[in-house]
Amino acid sequence: MSTHQRKKNKKRSYEEQHPDEPIDQTIASEAVEKRKRGFDDNDGSDSVNKISDAAPRTANLTPRKVNSAGKPADAGIIDRVYVENFMCHRKLTVTLCQNVNFIHGQNGSGKSAVLAAIQICLGAGARRTHRARNLRELIRKGSSPGTCARVRVTLLNKGSDAFQHEVYGDHITVERSIASSSGGYNGYKLLNTEMKEKSRSKKDLDLMLDQLNIQVENPVAVLDQEEAKKFLTGKAEDKYAFFMKATELERIDRSYASTQDTVYELEETNNRIRDSLKPASDNVKKLEKEWENCQELEKLEGSIGDQRILYAWSFVKELQKNVQKEEKILAMLNAKLAQRSEEFEQFKDINSGAQEEHIKSLNDKMALLTEEAQQARSNKLDMAENVRKAMAPVKKTERELKDCKRDGVLAKRRIVAATNRLKNARDEILKNAGNAESEEARRTEMMEQTESSISEDKVKLEKQKTSVAQCLNDYDELEPHVDQAKSNVNAVNVQMHAVLKRGNELKSTAGSRSLAVFGPKCATMAKKVEEARKSGRFRGPVAGPIGYFIKVAPGKEHLAKLAEKALGNGMLDRFVVTTDSDRKLYMKLRQDAGCSSRDCGVFQQANVPRYRNIPPPPCDGVETAVTVLSVSGDLVFNCLVDNSRIDQTALCESREHSEEKLLIRNENTRKDAVRGGKITKVFFLPKGDFWQVKNGLRSLVSNEAKLKQIIGVDRTAAIREAEHEATALKKEADELKKKLSDVQREHKDMKRKWNEESKSIRKIASNLETLQSTLERLKEEAISSEEVTIDTTDLEEDVKNAQDSLEVEKRKEYELSESIEALKPELIQAQRDHQEILSRNEKVIEDMASVEKEIEGNIKEAAKRQKNLENKEAKLSKLEEGVDQQSEVLKEKNTKVEESLYKARVTTYKLNEAHDEGGSIELSDEKLAAVKPVETTDTPDTYKKKVQKMQKKIEQERKKRELTDSDPVVIFEKYQRAKNDIASKLNAIKKVKANVEVLIADLRDRKNRWKIFRKHIGRLTNDTFDEILNKKGSCGEIEFDHQTTRLNIVVQKDNTNDMSQTKDVKALSGGERSFTTLSLLLALGENLETPFRVMDEFDVFLDPISRKIALDTMVEIAKQMEHRQFIFITPQDVSSLTPDPKKLKIIKMKPPSREQQTLEEVGLVSPVSK
Repeated sequence: MSTHQRKKNKKRSYEEQHPDEPIDQTIASEAVEKRKRGFDDNDGSDSVNKISDAAPRTANLTPRKVNSAGKPADAGIIDRVYVENFMCHRKLTVTLCQNVNFIHGQNGSGKSAVLAAIQICLGAGARRTHRARNLRELIRKGSSPGTCARVRVTLLNKGSDAFQHEVYGDHITVERSIASSSGGYNGYKLLNTEMKEKSRSKKDLDLMLDQLNIQVENPVAVLDQEEAKKFLTGKAEDKYAFFMKATELERIDRSYASTQDTVYELEETNNRIRDSLKPASDNVKKLEKEWENCQELEKLEGSIGDQRILYAWSFVKELQKNVQKEEKILAMLNAKLAQRSEEFEQFKDINSGAQEEHIKSLNDKMALLTEEAQQARSNKLDMAENVRKAMAPVKKTERELKDCKRDGVLAKRRIVAATNRLKNARDEILKNAGNAESEEARRTEMMEQTESSISEDKVKLEKQKTSVAQCLNDYDELEPHVDQAKSNVNAVNVQMHAVLKRGNELKSTAGSRSLAVFGPKCATMAKKVEEARKSGRFRGPVAGPIGYFIKVAPGKEHLAKLAEKALGNGMLDRFVVTTDSDRKLYMKLRQDAGCSSRDCGVFQQANVPRYRNIPPPPCDGVETAVTVLSVSGDLVFNCLVDNSRIDQTALCESREHSEEKLLIRNENTRKDAVRGGKITKVFFLPKGDFWQVKNGLRSLVSNEAKLKQIIGVDRTAAIREAEHEATALKKEADELKKKLSDVQREHKDMKRKWNEESKSIRKIASNLETLQSTLERLKEEAISSEEVTIDTTDLEEDVKNAQDSLEVEKRKEYELSESIEALKPELIQAQRDHQEILSRNEKVIEDMASVEKEIEGNIKEAAKRQKNLENKEAKLSKLEEGVDQQSEVLKEKNTKVEESLYKARVTTYKLNEAHDEGGSIELSDEKLAAVKPVETTDTPDTYKKKVQKMQKKIEQERKKRELTDSDPVVIFEKYQRAKNDIASKLNAIKKVKANVEVLIADLRDRKNRWKIFRKHIGRLTNDTFDEILNKKGSCGEIEFDHQTTRLNIVVQKDNTNDMSQTKDVKALSGGERSFTTLSLLLALGENLETPFRVMDEFDVFLDPISRKIALDTMVEIAKQMEHRQFIFITPQDVSSLTPDPKKLKIIKMKPPSREQQTLEEVGLVSPVSK
């Protein structure tokens, strides 16, 4: 009989042969369920932990299938594959149908890249693709450095088997990136229908693959060329292993083996525990014997019970006597403490309020005087400037008057000279007679030249005098500007040095809010104060620096600088103490820290609760320093209210705004007032100027310094602000130095010009005198040479001109004197105002010295009184400590009394009332309270000796009986504990043994059903294999040897000729071998429930007839399984197939060019249609 005929006789179904074995479906469903749960070798432990219900669990398993048969697949099948820079593709998108897909094309067109993309994207490693050793080798060759490969596989996610449909929607896209460098991202992304990332966890990917039953590692689900070759050319053992792996039988067998090992280990452990219980059993017997001896000995101890009770109650009685003594001592101390406390309060209240009020009034007076002194200083400078301005025209006029007088003297001299010359001429008229004409002509020419030179020199002299006077005036005017420029340069240098020093302090300190912003010594002083406070050297609270407790209120940052200006200079680095002793200690710490007189000052403030009666701002749109600044400490807040008057300082946006809101002018009395009554100063932006009203008069004080902010600025911002301020100051200093240099140079040039002009005057005057002498000499010669009848008209004209010049100078002198008299009243008034300011300033300084002296006297008196108060307080504290110590002693003794009373009652109850209750005694508060005290007559020592004597006797009996413990309760507890422990262990051993027996039986049953299922799978595979071969006119059989784990394939080329039968697959031709392999893979695939299957180059060696039969068979089987997706990859022609839009799709890859190694963009031709 031929193999084909034998196979036909075996075509009866497995259910007909085994009607009483419904286990096959159970095992099949169990295999599916294990794949869903990711069952591995460690799953055996679950069986051990849940051994109580191991057997019934199997019977209750229900089969679960992804994509039920009879309808198209809607979960887990591949909808689209996209690759980018992957293998030979730059970009490629392949869209698949839900049933049968053929991808074909020439070699090198990138068909297998689609399979590799599916494997890589769904969890397989690079080696599993048989295309690369690592992922980087899959990146497209020739890509630029840093290029990243990207692969996406989009799966359907519909129906009842959908994976987290509420998260991902109808499609799940798995994306895997492959970076070319170590710094790139190599991992997975799960995207929803809208391509939005939902997860990067490999665990989520594994959960999805398990739920959708996708098995890319299973060679039947995804078969590439290498796996097909191994299967075809492998040994019988390799084929059997392939069969076991493809049907999941191998994984189930490993799970059962692991469970069996665990059960054996559990049984061995149970036996070891049972063997180890023998010493514990012997110990229980020993303890039981001791308990029996203890019960006998307890009867002997009953004889000393009365003595123990008497000893306990005598001890209570003695302790109660000690408590009474301590109570008398405490009462005496309390009476003394009450007396001392009353005396202390009386001394504390005497004049304390008046003294504090007086000091406060003096401080207020000192503050007013200080402000007045500052105002007087500003007014003094203004008045000095007014005097200088008034003096300038007077001095100029006086200089002109002086020159005029000098010119008058010269005019008088000229008159005298002219008169003398006229007189001499007249005297010599008669003496001299005759002169040669040539001599007269020469003298006349020389006289004309000399007179012309004299006229020119006079003009030059007048111009030069005017120039000298102007130079002198300019020189005098420049001198105060030079002094002011020097002062400005020095002031800016000092300020820049302070800013640089503060910036260095900030950089050298740590913390986001450094104390160095408030002053260079703040951090050092804060550290020293904190150390002194921790060591208990300060008696009261200490706060500081003040700036640390101040913040800017939210929304009012624009007024922060103005509020800081309103606090006053040197406020932020100060500290606040509450007592004189703390003030002295602080001053010592301040000296140790090397502080200057301006660093880290101190305020002494009474330690009282925060002031509550702080008035609000006087009107809307106006803030006060209290509302702008947020002060955290009560002590600091009260200090700022008392010393900086933050509740009485208003802050406004501008001068006009402040006057509009706060200034009240009485038109009748012509006096000013401030709205609200409480406001004393009104500061306004942008420069920080302020105005105030005193005695009905408003005064405006300008601020020359630039506004700056320290409060609310962190360390980094403060450093940046300090650097910015230092840069600005340096720039300003450079500009001021340049101005100083320019002014000094101008001043020096003016002085040099004045000297040069003065020299020119002296030179011209000397030359003029020489010319005058020459002219006079020539005239004298002319006069002497003239005849007696010569004319003297010129001489008379000279005398007349000189007299006219003198009259002009006199009129000019009179006019200048009148001008001086007109300017003097303004000068006198300015000098009077200046002197008045000076006098007032001196008076203010005297008043400040007087008030300061009075404050110092009050402080000394207050310090003396505080010292006495501290001495009394120290004595009172010492007495309080004594009372506390005595109270602790009394409390301790009362505790001892309670403890001894409790012990006495317990002892009495145990030895009397509870004696008849047996060995177990339960104490309660009600029972102990019912125990009555026992009267005693002897001391505790007496009763103790009696008890010890009787105890010694009992101990001797105990040694005779060899008891390990003296307390019967302990012995009984040990016995009960050991007995219960061994009982519980024996019970656990019994339970474990029963569970192990149940597990072994269940595992044996499962193993038998697994063998039946293996046999059933083999028969189904064998029948399907033969049916597929019959389509080609052949037949075949699969021989399973489960004992030796071998699988042999028997093929009969002609199903009618037994002689064509062979067991050696290698004897077949390439096409026959490939068709046989394909038939076996299709047969195995019918038992696999993965949603899709991929086969690569399955028909390479098939002849045309075999290939057509194989294609028709695969398409027929695939269409019958419309709930599964099939992807076939082949380089052969598939024109014999007819595409179906719903069930069959043919995708042709674009052939590569001859020299092309990379496929540009989408290397895909539209689906083939007929």
